[in-house]
Amino acid sequence: MKRSVIVGLGLCLLAASAAAQPMGQNQPPNQWVMNCNYEKGKDCTVSAMIDGGPNNLLGTFLIVTYSVAYTTLTIVADGVGSNASMQVDNWPFVNTSICTGGACSYTQAKSAELLQTMLRGSSITVQLSTQADGMVGPLSNTLQGFATQYERAVRAQQGR
Repeated sequence: MKRSVIVGLGLCLLAASAAAQPMGQNQPPNQWVMNCNYEKGKDCTVSAMIDGGPNNLLGTFLIVTYSVAYTTLTIVADGVGSNASMQVDNWPFVNTSICTGGACSYTQAKSAELLQTMLRGSSITVQLSTQADGMVGPLSNTLQGFATQYERAVRAQQGR
């Protein structure tokens, strides 16, 4: 059941991201996209659904999202998260244990630090531990396109 909800969330994110793209463009996994959501007030985000690739179990993925409105970085996975960590390039892993369901978020201060390193970095490695002693990841993704999508999200959030 939980897996279905997370898979559905991932598919909704991809569908919303695809809808935000010009017609005719496909939205493959591992690509950064900008999307604005109006469900709880305007919130423009930059997200990537990072899949496990050919050497991982089918359906293994993480969603990394930065919210411009809430200035918060969140990692979403299948399962009930207990801890998540992210590494930008060769910097140390940055951990968070602020988890609700399958989503683990960083404080605004840690999110701001990670955002600055992501804007300058070239790749991220992300993992999430679940309460059932499971682990999703580590999964890696390029940061190519992140800065451009972040700038688009900031402009959209500000109404420009």
